[in-house]
Amino acid sequence: MQPMQPMELHNLSSPSPSLSSLVLLPSFPPSPSPSSSAFTTVGGSSRETCHPTSSPMVSAFLAPILALEFVLGLVGNSLALFIFCVHTRPWTSNTVFLVSLVAADFLLISNLPLRVDYYLLHEIWRFGAAACKVNLFMLSTNRTASVVFLTAIALNRYVKVVQPHHVLSRASVGTAARVAGGLWVGILLLNGHLLLSTFSGHSCLSYKVGTKPSASLRWHQALYLLEFFLPLTLILFAIVSIGLTIRRRGLGKQAGPQRAMRVLAVVVAVYTICFLPSIIFGTASMVAFWLSACHSLNLCSRLFHGSLAFTYLNSVLDPVLYCFSSPSFLHQSRALLGLTRGQQGPVSDESSYQPSRRWRRQEASRKAEATGNLEVQAEVSLEKEDSSQG
Repeated sequence: MQPMQPMELHNLSSPSPSLSSLVLLPSFPPSPSPSSSAFTTVGGSSRETCHPTSSPMVSAFLAPILALEFVLGLVGNSLALFIFCVHTRPWTSNTVFLVSLVAADFLLISNLPLRVDYYLLHEIWRFGAAACKVNLFMLSTNRTASVVFLTAIALNRYVKVVQPHHVLSRASVGTAARVAGGLWVGILLLNGHLLLSTFSGHSCLSYKVGTKPSASLRWHQALYLLEFFLPLTLILFAIVSIGLTIRRRGLGKQAGPQRAMRVLAVVVAVYTICFLPSIIFGTASMVAFWLSACHSLNLCSRLFHGSLAFTYLNSVLDPVLYCFSSPSFLHQSRALLGLTRGQQGPVSDESSYQPSRRWRRQEASRKAEATGNLEVQAEVSLEKEDSSQG
């Protein structure tokens, strides 16, 4: 048998650049058998390369799950958009990032019916090449935007608790909107190359057999890993920093810092549930490919494909995050659903993140002793007067 050329996968993304670029899921007619294999020369040596096949069970699983996620995501995010645009006044920097997350979810929701149709027909795409590229581009953009704005929400809480006097903590809504706009431009640029990808056949997946390594493939792999591990690191850093700050400054009884910790806990939960399964199974598929473990590769690739249901689940879980992040959103949601008697007064999203009086007196005293500044000493006196009057 004549050796085949080394094979790679060009990732169109579903829902984003994926580790499955080494999984060798076929975009075109599958191999005759799940365990079928070929020999290829890699680095001058002969090694076995496996060709996992698509599974009717995966399609049967994904079609109803994605349909349910479409309905729940549409209802939840439509309610969220209505509340933010009609009932939330005034907006804050946090509201801007939450609305951006809603917009990201609608990119996914608007494309889920096409994916449901695709899996109902057992992975046959009938809407043409252009529609496939747009579909995969929007799914990929949803994933990247979800990760970016979940991280922005976490860092916004971090700044307000840990650096309450920093200029970023007092950023206006207009500034937050410009930041969000810049992030959207970056997100679209990161995924824009997907619109230039080639497409043929009846499949519309993120996998396509190629003939030589490409810069696009390496970019997909790097982006997929980076957009998971870097934001997760930043979110965990924010959680640890906020926890230490609450303990050091005596903020445990204030509503703002407590809500910040709850928000970050929900962010981590959503992040882990939605994005970790595809990372695990994608990595396992890659390892199985390089070890030429055909049976394991076939299993892991199907698990990876099925884990897309968890990735799409982020559009359903994000409205839960809004309830924890915004008191006004929770209040208005309950009012619209008939769970309360209606608005009892304005509910602000910006609770106090200021240190306790005792901590502020201690800090001001240290400044006064170190600098001899009369204005700082006056500040200490005022703090004592406020304390005595309280």
